Amino acid sequence: MRLLLVLASALIRVLSWLPLRLLHALALPLGRLLYWLPWKKHAVIRTNLSLCFPELDASQRRRLHRDYLVEQLRLVFEAGAVFHWSTDRIERHLEITGWDAVEAEAGQGLMIVSGHIGNWELLNLWLSQHLPLATLYRAPDNSALDSFMTQPRERFGGHMVPGGSPALRGLLSQLKQQKAVAVAADIQPKRGDGAFVPLLGQPALTMTLVAGLARRTGCTVFFCRALRRPGGRGWRLEFERAPDTIQDQDPGLALAPMNDWLSASIRQAPAQYLWLYKRFSRQPDGRNPYKAGKKKKA
Repeated sequence: MRLLLVLASALIRVLSWLPLRLLHALALPLGRLLYWLPWKKHAVIRTNLSLCFPELDASQRRRLHRDYLVEQLRLVFEAGAVFHWSTDRIERHLEITGWDAVEAEAGQGLMIVSGHIGNWELLNLWLSQHLPLATLYRAPDNSALDSFMTQPRERFGGHMVPGGSPALRGLLSQLKQQKAVAVAADIQPKRGDGAFVPLLGQPALTMTLVAGLARRTGCTVFFCRALRRPGGRGWRLEFERAPDTIQDQDPGLALAPMNDWLSASIRQAPAQYLWLYKRFSRQPDGRNPYKAGKKKKA
């Protein structure tokens, strides 16, 4: 593993030297090639696209599948920016809307809610330059890999909080100190830690953590995304204040605006969402759409 991480680190350094336009252009033929290579994740992508876009015919979903692989490679190639770009170089590649509303709430508890669309890593990195930020993440089991992933995420002063029971205490403390936390809204929780709320028309087990933290602390919640701009010009950061219903006791009422916002974001740039993730593997009836003909135990 350590040798692989050394090689990956060297490759990422090389990527950081190359123009973003070149990297995005290079992803196009490589993504098309990847579509034709045997890979078990193709089945996951096909299942997700079939569930979420039933209105598309087979040829349209195949086209979206190919486009997604291109965007996924662009995300990989953008690791050079996340690991090594200076603040000035990042800023030159950004277009930002809605940030004034976030700045107006600075100095009190803020929760920034995003999803796995566009470049969420660069979004969190940029946020850590402007807010005293703690970001919830799912830590890998391998400590070397965890360190490899965490160091660039924290290089501008942010703090990564691994998921688990202690995470709630850390996030609560951060918010009570009038600081900011960042959470990805589309990580599927365990049963008992979430509620089924529609996402792209599908029942999606959705973490209740966001609503619980907002209710307990009274913090202001913003939805945000970092969509990739065409032509290798960088990213567009968009911020939108969440409605006050995010604090409702009813998880369905509290979380529906969050999943509606994420659904709208995905429909705006469907190829930029993380279709590799088995987002709908837990269903109310125990069905697992990724295992045709089999039921997953509740």
